[in-house]
Amino acid sequence: MLIGLATACSGKTHTGNSQANAGSGGASAGSAGEGADAGMAGTTDDGVAGEGGALTATGGKGGAGGAAGQAGAASSGGVGTGGSTGGSAGTVANGGSGGSGYPPIDIGEQKKSDKLDVLFVVDNSITMADKQNVLRQSVSSFVTRLVNPLCVDVDGKPVATQPATADAACSSGHREFTPVKDMHLGVITTSIGSHGGDVCATPQSADEHLDDHAELLPMQRTNLPSYNGSGYLAYDATGAAGSTDVNHVIADLQTVVDLAGEHGCGYEAPLEAMYRFLVDPEPPTTVTRVGSYSTPGEVNQNLLNQRKSFLRPDSAVAVVILSDENDCSIRDESVGWFVGSTGRMPRSTTACAINPNDPCCRSCATNPASTPPAGCGAISDDANCKNIPANSSYATWDVPGDSLNLRCFDQQRRFGFDLLYPVERYSDALSNPQVRNRSQALVPNPLLVGDEKGPRSATLISVSVIVGAPWQDLATPASLTSGHAIEYMDGAALESNSRWPLLIGNKAQNQPPSDPFMIEAIEERAGQNPLTNAPIVPSTSTNPLATINGHEQNLPQRDDLQFACSFPLVSPKVCANGDPVCACSPDKAGNWDAVKTNRSPLCQPPEGGAATTTQYFGRGYPGTRELTFAKQLGARAVPASICPRTLTDTNSPDYAFKPAFNALITRIGATLK
Repeated sequence: MLIGLATACSGKTHTGNSQANAGSGGASAGSAGEGADAGMAGTTDDGVAGEGGALTATGGKGGAGGAAGQAGAASSGGVGTGGSTGGSAGTVANGGSGGSGYPPIDIGEQKKSDKLDVLFVVDNSITMADKQNVLRQSVSSFVTRLVNPLCVDVDGKPVATQPATADAACSSGHREFTPVKDMHLGVITTSIGSHGGDVCATPQSADEHLDDHAELLPMQRTNLPSYNGSGYLAYDATGAAGSTDVNHVIADLQTVVDLAGEHGCGYEAPLEAMYRFLVDPEPPTTVTRVGSYSTPGEVNQNLLNQRKSFLRPDSAVAVVILSDENDCSIRDESVGWFVGSTGRMPRSTTACAINPNDPCCRSCATNPASTPPAGCGAISDDANCKNIPANSSYATWDVPGDSLNLRCFDQQRRFGFDLLYPVERYSDALSNPQVRNRSQALVPNPLLVGDEKGPRSATLISVSVIVGAPWQDLATPASLTSGHAIEYMDGAALESNSRWPLLIGNKAQNQPPSDPFMIEAIEERAGQNPLTNAPIVPSTSTNPLATINGHEQNLPQRDDLQFACSFPLVSPKVCANGDPVCACSPDKAGNWDAVKTNRSPLCQPPEGGAATTTQYFGRGYPGTRELTFAKQLGARAVPASICPRTLTDTNSPDYAFKPAFNALITRIGATLK
């Protein structure tokens, strides 16, 4: 969401200079009279206009599951007028999902493998350097423990003396799982380009990486290590197909993570990047706007070759997603380009403010000649849609109401349509042996197709999402007691402990998360964490340690969201003028009035006081889409907080992302033989 307007995509700016042409009726985008698909994401009955003109089309495709097909909760998917129906209903046993256009499936009993392929999906937008550094510090213990598992007693507790190598016998107890002797490690980023829009389309400098094409990072950066030029790293205890030196492999992995950088596209798409690399039958090399539609280009054969080399057909697969913002996986179809356009976005009807699921919640860009849903008034009569700016065909937001930084935030409520892929697209992709290709035909799922020995079982897949959330919401009840280390729960345990309503609410029923720290909002929030009673603290506070997220921000420019959590940086960053990657930077002229006005807890010294031009803290925004994905995967997913409990005590079990990887290791262990 954090888009650098002055640099096209990589970094937030405190000025609006690059928005000077916004609000001009979409001069840089759709021309008058151009139409778009109807039934966008199954949320509208009519069409949504291109920027320059109202729709003439009313037909179109049904959504991928539609508004009704949320996690298989309803009886059928949405329907676009004149289009096809969306997904069928149904739930999937053992952590799958229904309701996104795929047949429901039971993934069966747990299978095991003697190989492991681990894919890291790393957010490379601004604000991520501090979190990437935490990941860098955490991967050593993660990989080491996979290769040399702990010896544990009958209760699963580590014994006092641990063996130095995987070949050494336990002095007491037994190994927690079979040591990994054959492992691939790959890294991709969340930057996958403009989707046909203007934002993230053209790099402005050599260090900007706005589109890494969901390819392995060494194939997108120069001088990065990989096994035999493959793009991934390989550990093989026998030396036949990888390095026998696990420490060398770890050092190379840390180098690759470091070079992800934080000059990528601010529309972070961790879920779609993962999908493209692991699953997409026809991953695009580019996506451009053709007429009124985002259109995938030629199939990325380089990616397919990398996938084939990295992903063994009989391996266990682990995915680690690291992002400090909510997923923004924009549709590479229909008018997905609209999200990254420089023209103003349309307003929504008044019904959207009350309930975005209401059939009367539509875009002001809907064809005014179309027949409204039963019980709804004409678009032209809606109070929000009457005020049409000059040179535009429909009511649009003004600059404060439509920051490019927040284009992926609350789309249905604000714009009357949702141009993000439904989350079910991704949970189904890790569950179902069939997926849809570009023509919407069901084809074999490349991730699960396997080989002559049979398909890969979906039970061999494990996922960690390390995102913005209070760690308290994700941890066991015992973890909340004094002196206890953090123990994260998997998706199934979070369900049984009634944590999902805290974290993601119920979108289908228009219920926000019950933990106010997890509510995506520009305005200051109120309330307290239901588990700890930690309160939301207003932006007037000068104590950056007052509560879980420091405290709220004051956001008169309406260009940022409130934080879910925050954490102290080991080394505070003195912000240079105009530095987009430092949260407390003055503008290029040295004016830091915006820093003072925002009163961000990131910019206040730990001992308290007014905001400064030094950044003392890191943050995470509510990652509700990634967490919804984890919920749908059930026991196969182990979500964790991107805000570490400590970065100073390296011996602490809560150091860096160690608790997140401990939970993932436990899950991976169940897939190994």
